Amino acid sequence: MSQRDKLLAVVASDLEQDCYDYLALRDLMQALYAFLLERDSPEIDRLNLQITTRVETIGMRAQRRAKVLGAFRLQSDAEGMQRLLSCYPEDQAERLRHCWQQLGALAAQCQQINERNGKLLAMHHEILGQLLAGSHDARLYQPQMY
Repeated sequence: MSQRDKLLAVVASDLEQDCYDYLALRDLMQALYAFLLERDSPEIDRLNLQITTRVETIGMRAQRRAKVLGAFRLQSDAEGMQRLLSCYPEDQAERLRHCWQQLGALAAQCQQINERNGKLLAMHHEILGQLLAGSHDARLYQPQMY
């Protein structure tokens, strides 16, 4: 197997694994939303660890893909990726193009869920800030001057 074929095999494998991982990431982030609503800190911490691990793994594969694009003297952009996919036999190229499109859609879904989760966290923070400000005004936790 030539170096070129090995690099193409790595990219194909990484794309398929990324689709699997993005599906799992989407599910984890949706579950996180439910635990954020419940303010279940142990479950939030557990899911955040899984999410972080999954995101780091996806990021490493994206970096490797960028290096492979560079090895093929292609830009690390959508056009470069389409050119790289054209290096595969037609049936495999078509399957990988579909996977690449699915990957883009899954990444967009994860971004939307992440934004929704962030808005919920911001709302929690704002409510907590208002409650603490209200208690500050009532001087519940400050020394009284007599």
